[in-house]
Amino acid sequence: MALLTNHFFELFGLPVAFIIDKSALKATFLHLQKQHHPDNADNIAQAEQNTTLINHAFDTLNRDDSRAVYLLELSGVALNSDKTIADEPFLMQMMSYRMELEDAIFDNDKHTISQIANNINVLMSQTADDFDSVYQAKDWQTAQIIAQKLRFLGKLHDDMTDALSKSSSQDDGQDDDLYV
Repeated sequence: MALLTNHFFELFGLPVAFIIDKSALKATFLHLQKQHHPDNADNIAQAEQNTTLINHAFDTLNRDDSRAVYLLELSGVALNSDKTIADEPFLMQMMSYRMELEDAIFDNDKHTISQIANNINVLMSQTADDFDSVYQAKDWQTAQIIAQKLRFLGKLHDDMTDALSKSSSQDDGQDDDLYV
């Protein structure tokens, strides 16, 4: 079993682009996982290395924020994570969403968490469209800024997903202490 390519788009047979066919990505991921599973390999160490690469590549390409950063890296543009976003309205909006989310989590308010999630999903979609436009135009400076925004949104989205799964796994917070 040979070592796989480190180029994630080549690995999954996808064109190098921000907008990708996620169903094709998922199908190829499942095929590669099966093909390179350590149980099916003569060289287990190589299979484990391939599996790690496949999983990392899938995780990178499956998320808008990490795919944007990866595309910038492929284009020779480093994302400076130390550089802050100068878009004050965006930052204020993110702080507002974060505070609303923390309050909703504290109150176990699933409805508010879902509303915030919907708002963030819309904003993520708009921001992803913005990134695609500037990436295609090779406007690297703007692409860096938008990629940072996608990272903010991705982190907030992850926190909301965690909050929703925790709130749905609880019995409305009622009898949690009875079984400790």
